Amino acid sequence: MKILSSPKTLVLADQAVFSGTGFLLTMLLARHLKVSDFGAYSAIVLVVYLAVSAISAWTSQVFQVAADRTKSYISFVFWIQIVLVLLVVLALKIIQYIFSFQMLSFAWLFGMGFVFYDFGRKILLTLDRPFDVLVLDIFTSSLMIFAFLVFKYQGSKNTNDVLLYFSGVYLLSFLYILYLVRPFEFHLKIFKSYLSKHVNHGKWLFATAVSQWWASNLFVVASGFYLGTAALGALRLGQSIFGVLNVLLQSFENYILPQTVLKMQYNQLSGIHYLRGMNQKLAFVFIPVLFLIFTFSSFLILLAGGENYIKYSFVLKGLSILYIFIFLSQPVRFMIRSLQMNNHFFYAYFLSLVFALLTSGWLISGFGLNGVIAGLIGSQLVLMFYLSLILKLKNINLWKSSTSY
Repeated sequence: MKILSSPKTLVLADQAVFSGTGFLLTMLLARHLKVSDFGAYSAIVLVVYLAVSAISAWTSQVFQVAADRTKSYISFVFWIQIVLVLLVVLALKIIQYIFSFQMLSFAWLFGMGFVFYDFGRKILLTLDRPFDVLVLDIFTSSLMIFAFLVFKYQGSKNTNDVLLYFSGVYLLSFLYILYLVRPFEFHLKIFKSYLSKHVNHGKWLFATAVSQWWASNLFVVASGFYLGTAALGALRLGQSIFGVLNVLLQSFENYILPQTVLKMQYNQLSGIHYLRGMNQKLAFVFIPVLFLIFTFSSFLILLAGGENYIKYSFVLKGLSILYIFIFLSQPVRFMIRSLQMNNHFFYAYFLSLVFALLTSGWLISGFGLNGVIAGLIGSQLVLMFYLSLILKLKNINLWKSSTSY
C-alpha cells in the first residue's frame, strides 16, 4: 500500500490513464473515420497542441519552476490562463472572418476544452497533488470513452460530431478543476508583481514553445501538404502508438522536473545526481518497450488502424529510432530548464526549426514519409548538440559522477 500510494506511483498511474485513453481513442477514431477524415482530426489536434505550448509558456511553465505556491499566486496563474485562452480564440475568430477560411464549427470549443484540461493537470501536479490528478483523469477518461460510444451508437461519421461530444466532456472537467483549485483569492497589488515575473520569463518560454512546436511538427504538417491527409493520418497514428512511451516521458517531465528544481535550490550537484538517477531508472522500462515496438511494427499498426494502415508499418520502425534520441535529450533539456536558461532553450529550438525549414521540402518530396522521419531525427540531433554544448561550456556534465562549477 505504501508503494501504491507513493507520489511517483500515482503520477505514473495518472499518466498511464491519460495517455492510455488518448491512445485508445485515437485507435478507435482511426478505425471509425475514413483515413482522410482521421487526417483532418489529427491536423486539428496538432493545432491544439500548438495552442497548449504557446499559452502554457506564459502560465503553467513559469509556475512549474517557481518556488511560490501561495493561494494568491495560484489564483493569478489560473485566471491569466483563462484570459489568454479567450484572447487567442477571439484573435482566431477575427482572422477567420477576415480571410474567410473554413474550419469545423466545434474545433474552437474542443481546443479551448483541451487547453484548460492540460493546464489543470499541470497545475495540480506542480502542487504535488498526484491523487487529485489521477481522479481527474479517471473522471475525464471515462466520460471521453462514453462520448465516443454515443458517437458510434448514433452511426455518425462526422468529425464535427466527435469534436462536439469531446468538448462537452472537457467542459465538465473544467468545472471539476475549478472545484479542486478554487482560485478565488485576489490581491491586485501582488498580481502586478506576478504579471511582471511571468512576462520576463514567459517571453523566452513563448518563443521557445512556438519554435519547439514548429521544429517538432513542421515535417508532420508538411507531410499533409506534400503527401496528403491520408499520409498525415498514418504518421499521426504511428505517433499515437508511441503513447506507451509518452506515459513515461510525460511523467518524467510533470513530476521529475519540479522535483529537480527544488533540489537544485539547495544543492546543484544533488539536483544533477537526482536527474541522472531517475533517467537511468526510466531506461530500464523505456528501452525494452521501444525494442518491442520496432520488432512488432507490422502487427501493432494492423491492430491499431486495420488493414488500411499496414503498408505504413515502416513508420513505426523509423519512429523507434527517433525516440532513442528523444530519450537521450530529456535530461539535457530538463537541466537547461532547471537552470532557467530559457534563452538557450529558444536558440536550440530555433536552430532545429531552421534545419527543418531548409530540409523539409527536399526530404519529403524525395523520400516521402521516410524523409519525414529522417528530418525529425535530424532536428532532434541539432537540438541535442546545441544544448549539450551549452552545458559543457557551463562545466555541467550529466553523465559523470562529479561535476565542477
